[in-house]
Amino acid sequence: MKRHVRDLIAAASVLLATTATVKADSDISHNWNSESEVAALRVFRAKYEALGGTWKETSFPDTEKSLASTKTRIIGGNPPMVLQSALGGTLKSFQEGGLLQDMDSVAVPENWDSRLPEVLAASVKYEGHYVAAPVFVDVINWMYTNNDVLTATGVSPPNSWSEFMTALPKIKAAGFIPLAVGGESWQEGILFDHALLSVGGADLYDAVMRGDVDSVDDGKLTEAFNAFGALREFTDEGKVGRSWNDTNTLMVTGKAAFFFMGPWAADSYASLGAEGSKWSCRLTPWSKALAVVSGGFQFIKVADENDVKAQALFATAVMDPATQIAAAQAMGTLPAVKSVDPTQFRGCVAKAGLAMKSGDIVDHWNGRTAIVGNALKDTVTAFWNSEMSSEDAVAAFKAALQ
Repeated sequence: MKRHVRDLIAAASVLLATTATVKADSDISHNWNSESEVAALRVFRAKYEALGGTWKETSFPDTEKSLASTKTRIIGGNPPMVLQSALGGTLKSFQEGGLLQDMDSVAVPENWDSRLPEVLAASVKYEGHYVAAPVFVDVINWMYTNNDVLTATGVSPPNSWSEFMTALPKIKAAGFIPLAVGGESWQEGILFDHALLSVGGADLYDAVMRGDVDSVDDGKLTEAFNAFGALREFTDEGKVGRSWNDTNTLMVTGKAAFFFMGPWAADSYASLGAEGSKWSCRLTPWSKALAVVSGGFQFIKVADENDVKAQALFATAVMDPATQIAAAQAMGTLPAVKSVDPTQFRGCVAKAGLAMKSGDIVDHWNGRTAIVGNALKDTVTAFWNSEMSSEDAVAAFKAALQ
């Protein structure tokens, strides 16, 4: 898989180097399909069209399919003008392949440096030049709880991993699904995040996500896989191949007690009322760590004059502070622009904003290099769906990083 990705990047790079004019379809390739994601995209679309742009989009069910399509389209000579994605490892791959457009012609006069936190601004530059526009900062490690299920089973919200593990068999004995999880590697990866944080907190999590083989404590990582594996018996048989939104429905309908998922899940609970009543969201209760990833838009390198103008207009639209804040409110997450008034947000987003002021912030695997992200997801899903030992999982993860 890693070789396939590298081959696609290399082929696309050669095409860009040897083709005088690369013309895009002037569309936005994305995988924003949930209710809140569509609402956020609608905010950006309204601003873009108000500035005179013509909106075109190509939607995919997940990040992997969107990325694969973009690379194939680049090779075919008709790339999208913009790619929505997490801005981390994927961005780095496109940067190093020479596939991204220098957007300083917009970023400098609009002073993006003053609009963004310094670390975030640096993360979307290549050799000192802006090549992407960050629009959101997601805190990924949320634990969602159906409070009615907990009340029915006499279980209190857990504040530690030990309390969590004690609660699960009680919920199962009462006839509910203790832990909702779907059957996709990235969902299993998010569940693993919480087991990893339970064992080593931010320090171990950051070492693993850096892919720093030498600094990762094998014993601690083995312990994390043990903790992760202990969760299997508290899931349901219907998890195989199930999407995250279908899994979330188990929570909304009162069939399951807990669900670990990113902020995009929160809008599904609107029918249950305000957060804190029939449902609640909490950042991993047993750790102060916040696993974060920035998301936004990468600008694909093109030569056609009209495409370049469309990209510039799109960049102006999505980097407008008021537009970002409105989109973030619709999405249920934090905007990338700084100096945001926390009173503009509520519920889970307000909690995330407050936690970021005092918590240990670490980059999530979805914002790391593709090698780390793929190694983690591949290892976690192989372990979760087989009889693989924790020791073998640790060895497999480290081997995948080589």
